[in-house]
Amino acid sequence: MATVFRSRRLYRVVVNSNDHPPPHVHAFGKGCEARFRLNCPEGPVELWDHAGDWTLARLNELGGEVAASLGDCCRVWSEIHG
Repeated sequence: MATVFRSRRLYRVVVNSNDHPPPHVHAFGKGCEARFRLNCPEGPVELWDHAGDWTLARLNELGGEVAASLGDCCRVWSEIHG
Protein backbone atom coordinates (compact mmCIF):
# COMPACT_ATOMS: atom_id res chain seq x y z
CA MET A 1 0.00 0.00 0.00
CA ALA A 2 1.51 3.31 -1.08
CA THR A 3 0.35 6.51 0.59
CA VAL A 4 -0.09 9.21 -2.04
CA PHE A 5 -0.96 12.03 0.38
CA ARG A 6 -2.73 12.94 3.62
CA SER A 7 -5.77 15.16 3.30
CA ARG A 8 -6.29 18.37 5.23
CA ARG A 9 -8.42 16.39 7.69
CA LEU A 10 -5.70 13.71 7.95
CA TYR A 11 -7.39 11.04 5.85
CA ARG A 12 -4.76 8.79 4.27
CA VAL A 13 -5.13 8.47 0.48
CA VAL A 14 -3.47 5.32 -0.87
CA VAL A 15 -3.02 3.06 -3.87
CA ASN A 16 -3.17 -0.59 -2.83
CA SER A 17 -0.42 -2.75 -4.27
CA ASN A 18 -2.69 -5.79 -4.62
CA ASP A 19 -5.63 -4.14 -6.38
CA HIS A 20 -7.54 -4.19 -9.66
CA PRO A 21 -8.42 -1.76 -12.45
CA PRO A 22 -9.78 0.77 -13.02
CA PRO A 23 -7.19 3.15 -11.53
CA HIS A 24 -8.47 4.37 -8.17
CA VAL A 25 -7.42 5.42 -4.68
CA HIS A 26 -8.71 4.54 -1.24
CA ALA A 27 -9.13 7.13 1.49
CA PHE A 28 -9.01 5.94 5.11
CA GLY A 29 -9.53 7.68 8.41
CA LYS A 30 -11.79 8.15 11.42
CA GLY A 31 -13.52 4.82 10.85
CA CYS A 32 -14.40 5.65 7.25
CA GLU A 33 -13.27 4.50 3.83
CA ALA A 34 -14.01 5.88 0.38
CA ARG A 35 -12.82 4.94 -3.10
CA PHE A 36 -12.37 7.41 -5.94
CA ARG A 37 -11.96 6.47 -9.62
CA LEU A 38 -9.16 8.49 -11.16
CA ASN A 39 -9.91 8.28 -14.91
CA CYS A 40 -6.19 8.80 -15.60
CA PRO A 41 -4.56 10.81 -16.89
CA GLU A 42 -6.96 13.78 -16.99
CA GLY A 43 -9.88 12.85 -14.77
CA PRO A 44 -12.49 13.58 -13.77
CA VAL A 45 -12.19 12.08 -10.31
CA GLU A 46 -15.39 10.26 -9.36
CA LEU A 47 -16.60 8.91 -6.03
CA TRP A 48 -16.86 5.14 -6.48
CA ASP A 49 -18.21 4.06 -3.10
CA HIS A 50 -17.83 4.69 0.61
CA ALA A 51 -18.42 3.14 4.02
CA GLY A 52 -18.67 4.77 7.41
CA ASP A 53 -20.07 8.01 8.72
CA TRP A 54 -19.19 10.37 5.85
CA THR A 55 -21.04 13.60 5.21
CA LEU A 56 -21.61 14.70 1.64
CA ALA A 57 -19.59 17.83 2.33
CA ARG A 58 -16.64 15.77 3.58
CA LEU A 59 -16.77 13.44 0.55
CA ASN A 60 -16.88 16.43 -1.80
CA GLU A 61 -13.96 18.08 -0.01
CA LEU A 62 -11.90 14.90 -0.16
CA GLY A 63 -12.80 14.36 -3.82
CA GLY A 64 -11.52 17.86 -4.54
CA GLU A 65 -8.24 17.07 -2.82
CA VAL A 66 -7.88 13.86 -4.84
CA ALA A 67 -8.59 15.85 -8.02
CA ALA A 68 -5.95 18.42 -7.04
CA SER A 69 -3.46 15.54 -6.62
CA LEU A 70 -4.61 13.63 -9.72
CA GLY A 71 -1.16 13.66 -11.34
CA ASP A 72 0.46 12.13 -8.24
CA CYS A 73 -2.35 9.59 -7.83
CA CYS A 74 -2.08 8.45 -11.46
CA ARG A 75 1.72 8.31 -11.26
CA VAL A 76 1.65 6.09 -8.17
CA TRP A 77 -1.05 3.84 -9.71
CA SER A 78 1.09 3.48 -12.86
CA GLU A 79 4.27 2.75 -10.88
CA ILE A 80 2.53 -0.04 -8.99
CA HIS A 81 0.21 -1.49 -11.62
CA GLY A 82 1.80 -0.48 -14.91
